[in-house]
Amino acid sequence: MRFYLLPKRALQQFRRNRKGMAGVCMLTIAVVIAVLAPYLILYDPLTYFSELEYVNHPPTLQHPLGTDVLGCDVYSQFIWGFRSALAIAIPAALLVGIIGTVAGLVSGYYGGLTDTILQRINITFLVWPSVPFVALIVYSWGGYQARVAIILGVAFTLWTTTARVIRAEVLSLKNRPFIEAAKVSGASSRRIIFRHILPNVIHLTFLYMTIAVASSLVLEATVNFLAMGDASIITWGRMLAFTLTLHRGYAPWWIIVPPGMAIIYMVVGFFLVSSGLRESMRITKLEF
Repeated sequence: MRFYLLPKRALQQFRRNRKGMAGVCMLTIAVVIAVLAPYLILYDPLTYFSELEYVNHPPTLQHPLGTDVLGCDVYSQFIWGFRSALAIAIPAALLVGIIGTVAGLVSGYYGGLTDTILQRINITFLVWPSVPFVALIVYSWGGYQARVAIILGVAFTLWTTTARVIRAEVLSLKNRPFIEAAKVSGASSRRIIFRHILPNVIHLTFLYMTIAVASSLVLEATVNFLAMGDASIITWGRMLAFTLTLHRGYAPWWIIVPPGMAIIYMVVGFFLVSSGLRESMRITKLEF
């Protein structure tokens, strides 16, 4: 039996889905920019130009997106932000996918006491708000661990939703004829879970991983806006936080628009991929 991360028909439908492919193109561009960031920036993102003519200056040929109140090149920070965003979003999404999928599979398939214990743990984490959770980690470990705190904050507050959805799907699958046939043939529980059930629920994992990515970007911006982040790491949230703090609520457009649009761009890209996956799986189920 050949193993697919996604059912073959779902992949075919996804390739025909305009929203999904548009999201893939957007994210591919983001990854390329992140990889080539050291070659695309014009200046060191942390370099300050102390001369007055380079401070809080509108866009010019020398500084395509202008400079901020500290004299930093906004364009270089904007480009470097793609690397920082992916460095936070991808680990957070992987943790959400792995923890949520394993917990949902085990809980739904074995049931009984195992299911009861996992559901109690699930409910406990479900009521944890992400921002106070991240703040607790930051103030315990220090601001230099803000990136790790954001990853853990997203993972531990979103895995519960993933686990509950996958558990519900496993409950509907484990009594299907093909699962019963696998049990009669002598297949172990581990084989049934990972070879027969997982391929039929993995699309839900990818769906909630894309949601986790968008959530991590918004949470990162929130954490930096509340001045809980690491000032030595260039992120879009840090750019917005520094701008509004140092300008006391007012800032020129060339400082606010680039990081704000970048956050929107990434969130929309992952939303389109998520929407494309959801529509592709719905069409696949209808055809089945």
